[in-house]
Amino acid sequence: MSLTSLQRGLEMLSLMNRNGPMRVDQIAAALGMPTSTAYRYVKLFKDSNFLFEIDGVYSPGLMISSRDEQSQKQHLVEMAGPVMARLRESSGETVILTVRVQAAALCLERLPARRSDTLSFYRGSVRPLYAGASATALLAYAPTEVIASVRGGSLRRFTALTPTAERLGQILPAIRSHGYAVSEGEVDPFMVAVAAPVFRHGHCICALTVAGRQSSLSGQRLDDVVGMVREAAAELSTALDSDAGSGAWMTEEGW
Repeated sequence: MSLTSLQRGLEMLSLMNRNGPMRVDQIAAALGMPTSTAYRYVKLFKDSNFLFEIDGVYSPGLMISSRDEQSQKQHLVEMAGPVMARLRESSGETVILTVRVQAAALCLERLPARRSDTLSFYRGSVRPLYAGASATALLAYAPTEVIASVRGGSLRRFTALTPTAERLGQILPAIRSHGYAVSEGEVDPFMVAVAAPVFRHGHCICALTVAGRQSSLSGQRLDDVVGMVREAAAELSTALDSDAGSGAWMTEEGW
């Protein structure tokens, strides 16, 4: 790559760090380059984990997080580790820790169940904020501009049960009212997830999730798991409110 190409690539990453999520045509217009050229850069950066893509919108990825941010995320994983381990032991299901990164949900950690489940959400992966309990538990407590952007965007259907914008308008208030989210087959068919937000000083930091097969998580068993997840989220919230939790990940107020 020539120096000029390198400079243009750095300008693109700098632009997206300033502006937040953007489509390729917006990137091309802002930098005064052909859309085809912008696509080539975007593909290179996405393949190298400098950018991630959700429904045609690109955002800065893990590779360009600051060292402090990386350290904060790792500290959060370490704080959550014992709570997640106990939750997996009590539920017997997969346990997931997620944070909001702009308009996406990032899986920071995943403790798999003893059996093999067909979950598409794994450590380091991202998914839209509108589908799955792990994501909607975060979206419910996101800034209003993030919620409006997500609901007004292109909501790709993963399954027939993926929420629509109208359905999100019902789901999010219910999550805030009940203190937890439940999803059934919204991303992965025949999979159920229960997620609860985790707070530090009243601000949603992350979400804890238990996920498993519909055949395992139904009826009274599902009710029991809801209680387990809420208790675990409350325990982690208390830990994050302490001095020891001060260095953990703090999601951005806006983008």
